[in-house]
Amino acid sequence: MKQNIYDIKSFSDAYDKMRYENKGMNANDLVEIPNFRKLIPDLNNKKVLDLGCGYGENDIYCKELGAKEVLGIDISEHMLKIALDNNKDKDIRYKLMAMEDIDKLEEKFDVVISSLAIHYVKDYDKLIKDIYNLLNEDGILIFSIDHPLRIANKFEPWMKKNYTEINGKWFLLVSDYNREGLREKEWNGVMVKKYHRNFSSLINGLVKSGFKIDKILEPLPDEESIKIIPKYINQYDRPYFLFIRAKK
Repeated sequence: MKQNIYDIKSFSDAYDKMRYENKGMNANDLVEIPNFRKLIPDLNNKKVLDLGCGYGENDIYCKELGAKEVLGIDISEHMLKIALDNNKDKDIRYKLMAMEDIDKLEEKFDVVISSLAIHYVKDYDKLIKDIYNLLNEDGILIFSIDHPLRIANKFEPWMKKNYTEINGKWFLLVSDYNREGLREKEWNGVMVKKYHRNFSSLINGLVKSGFKIDKILEPLPDEESIKIIPKYINQYDRPYFLFIRAKK
């Protein structure tokens, strides 16, 4: 079943508050977004597909970088409404669609991006193959996911975190790393499903579909981010995100 947590009002209310009322004070704004955008190539006259586009912030950014056309898809009506309200442009289209269904798209793209969404999809190999088929020759895929070490643990109801603190330093507790598959954890009052994959599966899935790995990034917060949120220093011990850029 395709997961749509962002149309659950209690969840979306809490998520919107984190992203808007705490603008510039969360890991998305301070770590994920700036590092993701460092991987985006020259988009002049390029056609872009954004998988799990959310608020559409990356779509308007791509248009500002010169993209001739952007298609953002998302399974959430709530997210797409915000995208249409806040990040609208004549060259940006938004479509209500799950990532699992992109094989139904009848067009090609030069660049496919996806920010913190692919870990929600059960069949990674199919998704990567679908993306490959949607790209023009020399096309580029850029995506970010929760770092595999961060979500490897199979959380039990009593577990609140996957690290321990000793003398002010965080130590990551890793289990079930090579037992891939579904992970469920409470977030904003909802049990959220993500799919853990080890590095081998992530990379081999790309290579098997024909992609060439161009860059892998495990970003760290900069000094300014750590000044704003001091606990982000712990990302040196417990990585939050993994970024991959691959070429067709």
